[in-house]
Amino acid sequence: MKKNIFSTLIIVLIVSCLSYSQADKLMYDKLQRPSDVTFYNMPVGLCEDYPEETTTMEIIKNDFEFLKKHNVKFMRISFGWDAIESEEGKFDWLFWDEYVRMAVDDYGITLLPYICYVPMWASTGAKDTLYFWNYPPKDNEPWRDFVKTLVNRYKDRIKTWELWNEPDIWIYWQGNREQFVDFMRVGAEAVREADPKAKIVFPGIAYDPEFVKDLFKNWGMSKYFDIINMHNYYETWHRHPIEQITNYVNEVSDVVWRYGNNQPLWMAEVGYSTFRKGARVSDSYSAYYDYEHSPEYQAIHLFKTLSLVAATEKVSAVAWYELKDLPPSENVIGDNDNNRYLGVAYPDYKEKPSARALQFFNELFSKKYRNGNDKLKVDRIVGSETVVNAFENEDGSFIVTAWIQTSVPGKITKDKSGMVKDTRVESINIELLSSLKGDVTLYDELGNKKGFKNFDKSDNTLILKDVELEGGKIAVFEIK
Repeated sequence: MKKNIFSTLIIVLIVSCLSYSQADKLMYDKLQRPSDVTFYNMPVGLCEDYPEETTTMEIIKNDFEFLKKHNVKFMRISFGWDAIESEEGKFDWLFWDEYVRMAVDDYGITLLPYICYVPMWASTGAKDTLYFWNYPPKDNEPWRDFVKTLVNRYKDRIKTWELWNEPDIWIYWQGNREQFVDFMRVGAEAVREADPKAKIVFPGIAYDPEFVKDLFKNWGMSKYFDIINMHNYYETWHRHPIEQITNYVNEVSDVVWRYGNNQPLWMAEVGYSTFRKGARVSDSYSAYYDYEHSPEYQAIHLFKTLSLVAATEKVSAVAWYELKDLPPSENVIGDNDNNRYLGVAYPDYKEKPSARALQFFNELFSKKYRNGNDKLKVDRIVGSETVVNAFENEDGSFIVTAWIQTSVPGKITKDKSGMVKDTRVESINIELLSSLKGDVTLYDELGNKKGFKNFDKSDNTLILKDVELEGGKIAVFEIK
């Protein structure tokens, strides 16, 4: 009997050691760009939500296998207070215990959770049976207790905790600013008490840098947060062209520089839907060209987005929303159309082209790199609608991305059908001021190689000649 007990203990210890060896491989230390580095690799992950009512272990395992297949190392998820503690003082951990164990111990996935949603019993809006979850709680102490309990439970496997989600829009917060400040303060204190080594993430804003500015400048909230998150859905839920995402990043960065403590920035939710009905995409955006919001163009838009964000040199990590489209039976918050079609895969895991585009981006940009536009010259016509960015790798090789901007304010006709054919073509010359002796390879957004031999090299310059760009497409060069 003693021998059997001893053997069992040995097995438990071995399994425990194997589990923690996986946890040791997590990438939290790679998700914060140091302020003094020149070359940096911006990792890209995925987002997924897990309603406890409809999620099964089979779905979870299939999701993790999808991440493994596409070499995605981290995932942003949500812990719902309303689901875990639907009755005061009664916690249901059955689903999440297995989820966290499988993610970290079996698959080595780094989890970036946000904590959200007030249960009905605690909500000041309990009479609102539809939106009770986005009202402030009657008392913040149950919130403190829940956060502290949650962090304590998973602190050996999870090291970042984001408090709430998109509080700058009413659909996620129906309280006033003072109530939100108190709510955040209590939550942050609870995380610190439970795990002083954990990083606290400012809730991802939907679109408004002024929200961060107000909380930092007027409410002194910067001291509670280690990382600042922002979201972006330009050309889906916002009228701005995707190229203006760089202005958005720079605005948030400027707010944090002026009123914060130079915290690292995340864009841990960014996306582009494959939904459209005629020209209509959403209340804020209408398609002009026939290819917009197709699965094929989603892949191109993804590559554009990631390239633009990387070029700012200000974002430490990006998570694309989301892994898969929603099945018809699943409820959504907000826009019932676009929210169902944001995945890089369909509900049955059949891949959209964007799944390959995301994987190719991570492969191509796997080295540490910097914005190389100081070594870039572009010869193009006056009024050109082309966008070109260069990236210099630490080993001296280069990546160049180039395209014709799709959404160009003021440059559209009166055609509102959404089915305009994009016949635009521009020929440009791209000059890199660097001693590059290696091969030049041209790719599309999926990593398919395309022939390109028209370049000249000298001792300190390389010229890509007569690069022909077409509307709705992207050219990606790798110069070794």
